[in-house]
Amino acid sequence: FLQSSVELQEAPYSSSCPLPDQGHPAPERASRFAQWAISPTFDLRSHSCSLEVSEDCRVVTVSHCPQTHLWNHERFVNCQVLCSQAFSSGKQYWEVDTQHCNHWAVGVASWEMKRTQIIGRTRDSCCVEWKASRLSAWHMVKETVLGSDRPKVVGIWLDLEEGKLAFYSVANQETLLYECPVSASSPLHPAFWLFGLNPGNSLIIRPVNV
Repeated sequence: FLQSSVELQEAPYSSSCPLPDQGHPAPERASRFAQWAISPTFDLRSHSCSLEVSEDCRVVTVSHCPQTHLWNHERFVNCQVLCSQAFSSGKQYWEVDTQHCNHWAVGVASWEMKRTQIIGRTRDSCCVEWKASRLSAWHMVKETVLGSDRPKVVGIWLDLEEGKLAFYSVANQETLLYECPVSASSPLHPAFWLFGLNPGNSLIIRPVNV
């Protein structure tokens, strides 16, 4: 599924826009991945009973009152969820707002991933995670520590034509956090983990600037 990796490089960026006037916010810049932007939705079959999903299926929140009656064999035991969309070809890009979650992981996984397992700790999943003031990448059941800078928004670039998965910190430009080879021997779903069981913590699939 995944082999070697590259990390901590800054994505190329150039702009002919003048600097904004002092005291005024900078205008939002279109993402260089805008033409491949998607807005996936959380899958209502797979989310843990400890999670709630918004009506538009783009916000997932740790529930104050876990709902055990929702249990079925497709649900994760831990606070994880997949998106409904699965990809086996082409190029896709999406962004996740992580500011409202103390500890999180975002990445991709196959639907066949066992519901007792953790994203990144299997051979059919990969993620970056923020935990205990440390940013790490997990693939092939191996952790790579990336540093102590916490990204507020994570961009995920899945290029199945080139066989590449990349994670970016998205601010005034995209900065590469981690990159690794990937193959879609099994279709890949966007995957998420909200851990710590902190009620109210949430992850948001946000619109990409176009």
